[in-house]
Amino acid sequence: MQSAFAINWLAILSCVVAGQIVLTIWFVALFGRPWAKAYGGPEMTQKQHTKEVPGYTYAIGAVCVLMLSLGLSFLHAALGVGNIFEALLVAGVLSATIFIPMAMPAYAFLRRWSAWWISVGSQLAVIAVVSVILVLWQ
Repeated sequence: MQSAFAINWLAILSCVVAGQIVLTIWFVALFGRPWAKAYGGPEMTQKQHTKEVPGYTYAIGAVCVLMLSLGLSFLHAALGVGNIFEALLVAGVLSATIFIPMAMPAYAFLRRWSAWWISVGSQLAVIAVVSVILVLWQ
């Protein structure tokens, strides 16, 4: 039996790279225009929004995916997650019971529901991808 605190750093690195790829595809290719408008208003273009994103935002995103990957790695080990179905189940439970409820108040306060849907969707995709990658590296 593997210790809950044994870390496969290659798996974690793979998760961080994959998470950054998922987020780039999500916020550039799939939802770039709606995301720009959700944050900058109806006049904001995708190109203009991209210019206004500070470079350090990408580093912060990578650190966040790193922390998510470590947390999910510990959770997988503690729960004995052993297949893709279980990995997706953990991702779904984590998303529904922790991430969505914690993300909603800020967007509700700001009344930025279009941004909320796009943001939450990206995070759910990253959580699912990271969870699956971790189980594939076992």
